[in-house]
Amino acid sequence: MSFISLDIGSNSIKIVQLGKKDNKFRLISVGQIATPNLGMASEAEHDLVVIAEAIKKLRTESKIAPIQVVVSLPESFVFTRVIDLPAMSEEEIGQALKWELEEIVPIPLNEANFDWQIVGQELTKVSVLVAVAPNTLISKYLHVLELAQLQPIVFETEVLAVCRALNFISPGESKLLVDIGARSTNIIALSGKEVVLTRSIPTAGQALSRAVANGLGLDPEVAEEYKKTYGILPDQLEGKVAETITPILEVIESEIIKTINFVKEKQKGSIEMIVLSGGSSNLPGLSGEITKKIGLEVQLANPFSQLTYDQSLTPQLMKLAPAFVVAVGLAMREG
Repeated sequence: MSFISLDIGSNSIKIVQLGKKDNKFRLISVGQIATPNLGMASEAEHDLVVIAEAIKKLRTESKIAPIQVVVSLPESFVFTRVIDLPAMSEEEIGQALKWELEEIVPIPLNEANFDWQIVGQELTKVSVLVAVAPNTLISKYLHVLELAQLQPIVFETEVLAVCRALNFISPGESKLLVDIGARSTNIIALSGKEVVLTRSIPTAGQALSRAVANGLGLDPEVAEEYKKTYGILPDQLEGKVAETITPILEVIESEIIKTINFVKEKQKGSIEMIVLSGGSSNLPGLSGEITKKIGLEVQLANPFSQLTYDQSLTPQLMKLAPAFVVAVGLAMREG
């Protein structure tokens, strides 16, 4: 069955279609469009209609025919947790999780949908990644997709999509995936392919832009351009942009350090590298600053590197790469 992936972000909507031959993924089409108004954070019918129209326009511009779609759910609206259980069958896991989730999920389970996936197995225990989404959120997405004339196959969390897209990077190493979006930063600790920990914080690209706007007295649109152009480079614009961004960046760095320490203390392991993804991850000077602050190798994610595609598209794809990790990960889903 041919399907597409759809990542409705706070700043942009991304779409990807892949094909597969001889066990290799081929890029058929890719595109993005600005997210209108408040995006999926809005409850207004008019805003949801406008989002659906934007999706239809994006499909047309990207020359994408399939209507079956795999869609990401934003971590900021979804409860995600890695839970360790005693070794048991999959049927028993489903029952055991209901008891566990009753204790830790902030909303009643009868008002939510939850899904799970085994992410690690040992002789005496099994590690399960659980995602719980409010029914109201699912209903809103279903409504927008219906308006956009698309048929959802499955909803998936950003964490699973990111892990699938980036598992090719040093697969044997323990690494930290730091996905910096517009509204939230997702931090995922991986030991090989096993998800050890996932956390989401409401500090990301929009907070960085607001800091530039407030600190330099700029309009939001101008502040966004200053952020993208000058980043945290101290030799640019007398370091004024870097000075406004640094306090916000320190919040993200603090969470990265906490996660690394957790893995070291609780899991008896160590993080060997950091992989940055998300639309705000290619901020000028960011990789170097994190390396300097934390002392680990930092790579910028490129989910297109494992795909086959027309090489003339390479310059364009390199610019898009960090922001398309979720969309590519969704499109790589099988089964």
